[in-house]
Amino acid sequence: MGNAIYSQAEIIAMGRQYYQKLVKICGDIEQEGYWRQAESVMKQSVYQILDLYVQSLMVGLAVHMESVSEAQWEYMHSITDSDPLELVSQQNKLTGETMKYAEKYAEMPPVLIQICGVFDTKGDTKYAAVFMDTLINVLLCMMEMTDRADRGGQAYIRGFFQQTVMFVCAECPDSTYEESYILHKLNSRKISSGVSWLMGERSQKEQPGKHKKAKSRIQEQQKTARQEFEKEKQRIEEEQRTAEKEFQKEKQRLEEEQRAAQQEFQKVKKRLQEREKAEKEAREKKIAALLEELNRLVGLEAVKEEIHSLVNLIKVREMREKMDLPMMDMSYHMVFTGNPGTGKTTVARLVARIYRELGIVSGGQLVETDRSRLVAGYVGQTAINVREVVEQALGGVLFIDEAYALISPDASNDYGSEAVDTLVKMMEDHRDDLVVIVAGYTEEMKSFLRSNTGLISRFNKFISFEDYTQAQLLEILKVMAGQAGMTVEENALKRIGLRLAAMNEQERQDFGNARGVRNLFEKMIVNQANRLVTLEEPTREQLMTLTEADV
Repeated sequence: MGNAIYSQAEIIAMGRQYYQKLVKICGDIEQEGYWRQAESVMKQSVYQILDLYVQSLMVGLAVHMESVSEAQWEYMHSITDSDPLELVSQQNKLTGETMKYAEKYAEMPPVLIQICGVFDTKGDTKYAAVFMDTLINVLLCMMEMTDRADRGGQAYIRGFFQQTVMFVCAECPDSTYEESYILHKLNSRKISSGVSWLMGERSQKEQPGKHKKAKSRIQEQQKTARQEFEKEKQRIEEEQRTAEKEFQKEKQRLEEEQRAAQQEFQKVKKRLQEREKAEKEAREKKIAALLEELNRLVGLEAVKEEIHSLVNLIKVREMREKMDLPMMDMSYHMVFTGNPGTGKTTVARLVARIYRELGIVSGGQLVETDRSRLVAGYVGQTAINVREVVEQALGGVLFIDEAYALISPDASNDYGSEAVDTLVKMMEDHRDDLVVIVAGYTEEMKSFLRSNTGLISRFNKFISFEDYTQAQLLEILKVMAGQAGMTVEENALKRIGLRLAAMNEQERQDFGNARGVRNLFEKMIVNQANRLVTLEEPTREQLMTLTEADV
């Protein structure tokens, strides 16, 4: 801003003052009822039309100037009370759509100036001239930000004046005063009112006759302009009525489509709800069946209670998630401790299927493994083995029996720690679709978990499997026989009971709980077969009965 006489803040304040002057004029024509008819056609308030017109002119000026500074951008969206062209959101770069719309609107007949002219004919006012002069001042303030002498900007303001002056009140003299006015506005160093120049008030006393002729000419021009305005208004009103009819038809069609779509949506919603309900009921039945299968297992009362509690916890967690309630992090990995043959693998299979129905894992398969399958004898192969096994278990449960055997701190060149490190990493990488259950003797499993901090943080659910009592072992034998379509004679059960009772602690441990019962049952089947083949025609009952002789 070379040789500037105004600061940026003063220019913005001046532009706002001129804008408020326009707002006051709009308020007067609205209060007097001159805007009522225009509003019924345009469907906008006088202030909305004012802001749109002022912003359109400023955009037009910006397009015609050589360059637009950041200060001018700030001026453009600071002057009006509203932002109909959304200049703020365009971040100092006008879109083609905005420029096209602004140009079209700026070139339309200036309805606000026309209405001011009508107002002027009813009283002793000069609202039309003041309105146009004030608009030019708003544009000059914007140019003042950088260069008042910008040729493109001056040409735009001159063009705006030439296409607008014909709508100004009949008090304006001939074109001599018009040219004097625009030259004064463009060349004066200060920005001020130029209405007296436009009205030729300094020369009216010297040339009264010329003034009357000019007045008559302008009045005739205004009359013609008003007639054109009325024709245009009638055309717009007719288009508005036609558009309103089309709008009502389209509205009715859309409402009918919306009702049909809503009905279809309700049908689909109902089907989805019914399917969701059916799926939920089916899932609950499957979970109940799996829990019932767990309950039918002999003994394991503490284990059953733990599994039931875990299922309830997961269900409540799911309810809280649906209601967007806070949830604590939860690990689904588990440690099974106990002697061999106490049902750890059997329960693990059930847990895998229960987890699938609860949505914890996607597949529900159980992959069983141990040290021999995971740990190799040379560098690098162990990690490959672990990855292969884990990938088989993805979507289900990986069950590692005698997991403590992975760690052999006293052995040289042992790669068990590599297996554990790889396992921990893969548990983290696939934490959303993999559950790991490690099993083994109680004390040994404690040492195993302490061997790697990653294990301790991931395994926080411990389930202890107690040894079966003598009565439970006999019950397990009867269940095995029943599943094979056989029965065990009472004398045979008594003899087995005496054998179990006579075992010392080491013999009982070597027997292996349910695993030992299965071995015993299989031997009894073999003994029965050897006994029955000596009979000529064994009966059905003999084929289905295990006797004391088969023990």
